[in-house]
Amino acid sequence: MEPIDLGSYKSIYIKTAREYIKKMHTSLNELSTDVSNKEALNNLHIASHSLKSQSQVMGYNNIANICLNIENASNDSLKGSNQLTADIIPNIKSLVKEIGEMLKQVQHYN
Repeated sequence: MEPIDLGSYKSIYIKTAREYIKKMHTSLNELSTDVSNKEALNNLHIASHSLKSQSQVMGYNNIANICLNIENASNDSLKGSNQLTADIIPNIKSLVKEIGEMLKQVQHYN
């Protein structure tokens, strides 16, 4: 069986990654005003999980690792084992911004 050329999927990956980043930003902005917003927290969790998975498939493990951290934080909060607080939101926003910068590198250099 011939290996799949994942490079041909790069433009699709970048497009969906941008959508997930936008969803994460929206969710974080909503959580900035109300950290108990379960819908925003769930949307953050889904977007970070989905982008993590797609990044792993494409071999962009640095992006996947950051997404995993966001996914774990949101999952812990959803389960009630560790509450997401207002002082953590800026840190997560910074991580999402870092993902955006890494995505630019993927688009231009890979």
